[in-house]
Amino acid sequence: MTKLALTPADTLGDIVDLERYPITDRTHPAYLELVTRSQSLLGQEGVAIFPGFVRDETVSAMADQTLALHPRMFHFREKHTVYFKPQDESVDSAHPLRRLMETEKDTVAYADIPAGHSIRQIYESDEVLSFIRDVLNLDTLYRHADPLAALNLQGFTAGQQLGWHFDRSDFSVTLSLQAASAGGDFEYVRMLRNADDDCFDVVRQFLDDPKTQQIEVLPQVAGTLTLFRGRYSLHRVTPVVGDRLRLNAVLAYVDQPNVEFSAYARQLFYGRTSVDPMA
Repeated sequence: MTKLALTPADTLGDIVDLERYPITDRTHPAYLELVTRSQSLLGQEGVAIFPGFVRDETVSAMADQTLALHPRMFHFREKHTVYFKPQDESVDSAHPLRRLMETEKDTVAYADIPAGHSIRQIYESDEVLSFIRDVLNLDTLYRHADPLAALNLQGFTAGQQLGWHFDRSDFSVTLSLQAASAGGDFEYVRMLRNADDDCFDVVRQFLDDPKTQQIEVLPQVAGTLTLFRGRYSLHRVTPVVGDRLRLNAVLAYVDQPNVEFSAYARQLFYGRTSVDPMA
């Protein structure tokens, strides 16, 4: 009987640059210094980026794996206020709760990401989970329990974008897989609201004239892991230009166990309520 040669599964070190980011040894001085520096950046600027977190050859393969899934992605298109609150017809037309932004993207849900896709190994890694928890300075952190929302792959084709918005969660974790040939920039305005005030007047002024605030841009470089606090910082992804898709992964972590989406949210974001593939 002929035995087939088996290709060994990639180790975490084959995927993540552990020399640059020694996340498998949480007692190593280089790890402790990395976490301390990242905590400071996240506190002061609301963002911490880790360029080259995924090795070049691996992220290139991940982009190819993701492009192969693009025909099966769910096409999401929605108009929304920057607060993701219902449009309020009782306020004047220039009020932020009256004005609608447009978001359009293509998404692969967690249940539809093949077992062989390297992004799963990153998301399902306990070492990566512990690293993110340490940078966020949290006692506990869990992977999202929703079989659709826990891990998503996103593709943005020409004209697609994320409209200006504040996140509903305290933080987001993303990995850039491929930049668009043009457009697709991640723009943000730091701390445009706070926990006690939605700051309607300041947000209105910005929507009327973006020059009233400093807009910062995060470079979209393949292999970069980004932690971003978007609950209070307004942000968007500008429309993609050209044939090259903007590709990224969204890794969902939460500070409570067993968190799942509602049936309404699943239908809205994935076009279905169950893990069964779309017809």
